[in-house]
Amino acid sequence: MKLSPFAYTNHHHIQSSKKQELRLLIWILIVVLLVALGNLCAQIIILMENSNPKKIVSWLAIFALWPFFGGVLYFILGYSGHRRKLFKRKHLPSSSLKEITQKQELLFTDHDVFFKEHAEGSKRLARLTLKSGRAPLSRNNDIRVLTNGEEKFAALFEDLENAQDHINLEYYIFRDDDIGTQLQNLLIRKAKAGVEVRVILDGLGSHTLPASFIEKMRCASIMVSLFFPLKFPRLFGTLNYRNHRKCVVIDGKIGYLGGLNIGDEYLSRDPKLGFWRDTHLRIEGESVQTMQATFLNDWYFLTQQELQGQSFYPRLEVKEGILTQILAGGPDSQQEPMKELFFTILATAKKEIFLATPYFIPDESMTMALKSAALSGLKVILLVQGKPDHQLSYLASASYFEELLKVGVQIYRYQKGILHCKILIVDRQVSIVGSANFDIRSFQIDFELSALIYSSEIAERLNFDFHQDLQESVLIHYEEFSQRSLWLKMKESNASLLSPLL
Repeated sequence: MKLSPFAYTNHHHIQSSKKQELRLLIWILIVVLLVALGNLCAQIIILMENSNPKKIVSWLAIFALWPFFGGVLYFILGYSGHRRKLFKRKHLPSSSLKEITQKQELLFTDHDVFFKEHAEGSKRLARLTLKSGRAPLSRNNDIRVLTNGEEKFAALFEDLENAQDHINLEYYIFRDDDIGTQLQNLLIRKAKAGVEVRVILDGLGSHTLPASFIEKMRCASIMVSLFFPLKFPRLFGTLNYRNHRKCVVIDGKIGYLGGLNIGDEYLSRDPKLGFWRDTHLRIEGESVQTMQATFLNDWYFLTQQELQGQSFYPRLEVKEGILTQILAGGPDSQQEPMKELFFTILATAKKEIFLATPYFIPDESMTMALKSAALSGLKVILLVQGKPDHQLSYLASASYFEELLKVGVQIYRYQKGILHCKILIVDRQVSIVGSANFDIRSFQIDFELSALIYSSEIAERLNFDFHQDLQESVLIHYEEFSQRSLWLKMKESNASLLSPLL
């Protein structure tokens, strides 16, 4: 029987539709197989990397929860196999920092070259930081503690106005708001006056900064470089590695580091966030040259420009000041210097430990260090956010509280506003101030910069601020906290499970 033209057309259309459906089914099958293969490869790599157990469990949970995205997410955020290749050319070929630290290592065999009045624990801490993080010691320093944004920006702007040769500036966040525009105008004015100005901005932290804002600086001869900008396809290998440093070096003589970025919120001008509690340091002296070396290494990594010479490392008047080490931590280090520093200072404490951090996400070793200190009779006080700026980190932090409270750690939640300072004070003798949080990212993944200060005077100054902050905080009681709802405990547990990925 002969088919009508209409029936033939309909038959042809059905056959064509079936072929399209078959092609679609084949493509879906291919995608599913590729995703499954990617997930399998990722899981094999995780197990072969032999990383910490909690991180392994977290990633396996991600694969279970998001089977179609787990593998992709891992290769963006979790895979570290390319790290050595990525950062193998991170350090300046002719840096003098290695030579200085090697000479100082030999000096530790002499008696009390650096530590005239400090205990053996401080010597041990300094030796570790010198060898692990290439952080030279210097007594030729004046240090000023700057509490909150008003003090920091007033001092910084005054020093920038007086710059004569160069300004090197490095920030995680730089905004185009009022304070950001003021700083931009100041830098442009100094550049036009003949001062060399270099700026490093993190590609993620400063991703909202308009291109026109950066171009305006470049047109004024300011050299601007972005640390791992969010661009495909390189994004897949670099997204997880962020430059979290806040560093300014002026004429190789004055330096600034701490917790404050560039933005109006750091001056408590954001109505949503309210009061912003933070701490910064102004350093003048020899330790600024370690900050300079850190900046110039980062600049070399981004631009391949090797900058050395007396203008960057000027001769300084020798005077007896505050014994200091500047530690630059990051995934380019062979060791984990920031984590080793925090662990050792906790382990060598004799009387008390006061820790203020906005993001408290310790690994097992850090949790054990705090618990051991409390169990051995030390006074351990932890000050964390009571009003979070990041909800997931806030919940993850709370998941550690119960076991710490149970052994006697005192935990306070700050109520006046956003707590963002990163301070550790031990025995009112040694202190750490910088950009590093007490979390896994700061210890292992992000590029950080902190000052280790052997000074009872600075420790007492920080201690005063710390106890002022406690007056604006509420103490968490174990009995009450342990009775929180099951739903809240589940949210904290899930946040904790994701904490190695934060």
